[in-house]
Amino acid sequence: MHTLLHDLRYSLRQLVKMPGFTLTAVISLALGIGATAAVFSVVYVILLDPFPYQAPDRMIHLALVTQKGFTGWFANLTPSQWRQIRKSPAVEDSFLSDIRDMTVSGGESERWWAESEAAPPVRSRA
Repeated sequence: MHTLLHDLRYSLRQLVKMPGFTLTAVISLALGIGATAAVFSVVYVILLDPFPYQAPDRMIHLALVTQKGFTGWFANLTPSQWRQIRKSPAVEDSFLSDIRDMTVSGGESERWWAESEAAPPVRSRA
């Protein structure tokens, strides 16, 4: 224990004698730790926990296919069609989402995409 305290005092004296080296070491450690934390956060969100849902492997995205072979992600369902889909025993739960092209003005006009959701109240399965 005595040797450890002696080494710590010696290292602190050396760091005080060389402020340029000390500043460089502290900045390098701070950037390294910050970059590591940022990369881990991104990897965790994207790869390890991609969806905040109970069973993401059971989720689907409904698409429509027309007679001409066009496949579109926009399923423009009416509320009655949506209720009919929700009644199916194969569907546990669902929600509707709508993406719209909007123009926002207030000086110079800008074009934005806006999304709205219509989620049903949570229902329990007995």
